[in-house]
Amino acid sequence: MSEEEIKKIAETKLWIEEKIKSLEKEIEALRETLAVIDSFLLQKGFRPAEEIKQAVEVKEEAKEAAAEEVLPLKAKDGRVLATAYISAKNVTIVPVSSIKLRSSTPPFASYLVGKKIPQMVEVDKAQVKSGVLKDEEILKFIVDEDSEGAIRKILIENYRTKSRLKEILNLVTWTFEKMLEKA
Repeated sequence: MSEEEIKKIAETKLWIEEKIKSLEKEIEALRETLAVIDSFLLQKGFRPAEEIKQAVEVKEEAKEAAAEEVLPLKAKDGRVLATAYISAKNVTIVPVSSIKLRSSTPPFASYLVGKKIPQMVEVDKAQVKSGVLKDEEILKFIVDEDSEGAIRKILIENYRTKSRLKEILNLVTWTFEKMLEKA
């Protein structure tokens, strides 16, 4: 390869690198503009079609989970905060679509997920050690969120007893109420 060909390749490489930097700056500017537009639309109550589609899918999945009982979770003022789809071993809690509950809003992570649910899991683990339960019977708590951290659904597996189910539903309802106060 001649020195002139090497020089042309080097120039081409330099041009490509500059073009990539330029396009990256343009992409970043477009993302910032999109974030401003999204923020404005959210303030006006606009919900993107993808979000509505996901909410419908979550509700359909929950209904298809062979729920034996469907129970609205209501705030003290009577507002419905979520719907609980209860089966023999599991409960799926789906917040109503008209409210945005983010997992980052206190006291969700600090109280519910960080304290109360782990306490229940520890009780189950102690029962596994004593031979009362099997490993697969330990309570599981799964939070499904969208890309913005909004809770789409909460799945609780192995609640085992009606009293524990009632406690979980009361904890979730109380937590959701407190989250709405902070939103």
